[in-house]
Amino acid sequence: MALDIARLEQDLARGLAPIYLLLAEEPLQAIEAADAIRAAAREQGFLERTVLDLTAQSDWGPFEAAIRDRSLFAERTVLDVRLATGKPGKTGGDHLKAYAGDPQADLVLLLQLPRPDRDMRRAAWFKALENRAVVIHARPVPPAQLGSWIRARLQKNGLRITDPALALLVARVEGNLLAARQEIEKLALAGVTEIDETVLAEATTDSARFELFALAPTALRGDVRHTLRMLEGLLDEGQAEPLILWALARECRLLVQAMERKAAGAPDREAFQGSFGDGQKALRQAMSRLDLSAARGLLGEAARVDRVIKGQENGNARQGLLDLVARMAGRPLTRPEPALNSQRV
Repeated sequence: MALDIARLEQDLARGLAPIYLLLAEEPLQAIEAADAIRAAAREQGFLERTVLDLTAQSDWGPFEAAIRDRSLFAERTVLDVRLATGKPGKTGGDHLKAYAGDPQADLVLLLQLPRPDRDMRRAAWFKALENRAVVIHARPVPPAQLGSWIRARLQKNGLRITDPALALLVARVEGNLLAARQEIEKLALAGVTEIDETVLAEATTDSARFELFALAPTALRGDVRHTLRMLEGLLDEGQAEPLILWALARECRLLVQAMERKAAGAPDREAFQGSFGDGQKALRQAMSRLDLSAARGLLGEAARVDRVIKGQENGNARQGLLDLVARMAGRPLTRPEPALNSQRV
């Protein structure tokens, strides 16, 4: 059953399904949907949780053990499986397909996947789960609806905002829901109830700290020195390395997609779909100095850093992030690795 993400909490209140298939296209929507499912499970007596990060190369024995090797008196459990590549391989696919045919009554499977491509949707394991699971597609908020989304969030926090201030906030976050949530949280902590442009500037501007979502556009504009300073600042502040990488990889994907669409003859409106404001300007500047092979190489390097962060490859994650932003700015710190055109982060 496909379920609109806006109806998730209402559906959870009626009871839990045995399987949830969470298609994590937009990070914040996916994070909040997963949190809601786990919270509902705790309230309904599923007090244990097993988390597995799996790939096609993983040993799927722990998955089978989490399902089968459970005592008669074991606590009801949430099995939280993250399949970041969306490719379980034959062994993993067989396990998932088998479970879809025989889910356990005292276990909730939460399977988190990236946005499904055509190959994933055609896979037998995906079809089997899709037929049995509640499917939640965490999509980006369309640009035309972002203002309403932000206003509704502010209202939940008891805040009202003027139309000009809302337009300014929409432009500032540039479609990034994580950035929008960050700004809303700062406003909620500011002790105000009515937000106009002056209040917005005072409550959300902090020149002493570097904003996560300004990092990738600064790199793509070619300002290597400022980019490296920004990244050092974020890391020193304790910003999570996976979140930094997500923000960088997102812009690298947008860059590759825009270049591929332009090469296929797409008009600008279609080519730059998903980018806004200063972020789109930065993409255009990067396209003026990079070819498609180099852009794909950036995405490949982001995939390598992702493996380092996850412990799947040796290396220094901090140095990998520094080198990635330097390459995005056009001044690599180390020799580039071969492009991994098919990798996704």
